Amino acid sequence: MILKCFLLVFIGAMIGWITNFIAIKMLFRPYKEVNLIFFKIQGLLPKRRNEIGNSIAEVVNNELVSVKDIISKISPEDIEENIGLIVDRILESRLKEEIVKNFPMAAFFLSDSMLEKIKHIIKQSILDHKEEMINVFAEYLENKVDIKSIIVEKVNGFSLEKIEEIIITLAKKELKHIEYIGAVLGGIIGLVQFAVVTFI
Repeated sequence: MILKCFLLVFIGAMIGWITNFIAIKMLFRPYKEVNLIFFKIQGLLPKRRNEIGNSIAEVVNNELVSVKDIISKISPEDIEENIGLIVDRILESRLKEEIVKNFPMAAFFLSDSMLEKIKHIIKQSILDHKEEMINVFAEYLENKVDIKSIIVEKVNGFSLEKIEEIIITLAKKELKHIEYIGAVLGGIIGLVQFAVVTFI
């Protein structure tokens, strides 16, 4: 009787573990549709890859991050500082050369102090319009950058092997727990079956 109980529990546990193991594998495999006699079979992720990519993109775009969220994190002070550095670099390397090239006579009157004043005027004129520049940039991002399509493109660009590897890496423990739960439930079912057969 003890042996019978052990066998039923063991067989039930094995069936539960194998069932969940196969179910997890069938999330990913087979990659390509297999045509059996009465039905077709294909892994859930390969079969619904585009839908999953769109769903992920929808969640990320609507719930996690959007272009507006990215724009809201842009610091006007940082933008001003970076614009200032770029303008300084361009003026330092090109201003005198461009003035002399376009106005050769100006070379006789162009002192270092005058050059610095011109640089300051140009730089200040640009920085005075930094808000407008930021708004143009932000408007361009909102109108032209589609985070959803980028995510869908990235997901579809992954090989199925890579997607499987990523998911298994991220959820390795959880997937193992599902297998173990299948074994435990199968063992319990085997024990109940033994009790029913023996005592009823």
